[in-house]
Amino acid sequence: MKSSPNNMTKLRNALFTAVMLITATNAMAHVDLSSSTPAMNASITTAPKSLVLNFSGEVMLMNIKLLDAQRTNIPLNYKVNHDLKKIFTVPVPALKKGKYFVVWTTMGKDGHNMNNEYSFTIK
Repeated sequence: MKSSPNNMTKLRNALFTAVMLITATNAMAHVDLSSSTPAMNASITTAPKSLVLNFSGEVMLMNIKLLDAQRTNIPLNYKVNHDLKKIFTVPVPALKKGKYFVVWTTMGKDGHNMNNEYSFTIK
């Protein structure tokens, strides 16, 4: 089977397109929550004085909620700051034993919103 110049051009174009798609996908990759305190799914014995969210890249923390086991909101004293940061520390009120959910929303440098949640338990 012979390769014609037309087939080589099609192959070159296909490879170029694949490389561009991979590059664009990596450029638009969203920032993830790398770690937190209390840690995701942690069982702790002492109530935390604050929540610490550590992201894999700089984001704006647009919203953070702390919910109890019944998903009732526990008010936090957090105001949106438009600075891009990787680490956010948010004080929490005194917490009792039980399961809690941390629900967060961020905005990345590219303007995309990301949200997720995790839980921890105080024994």
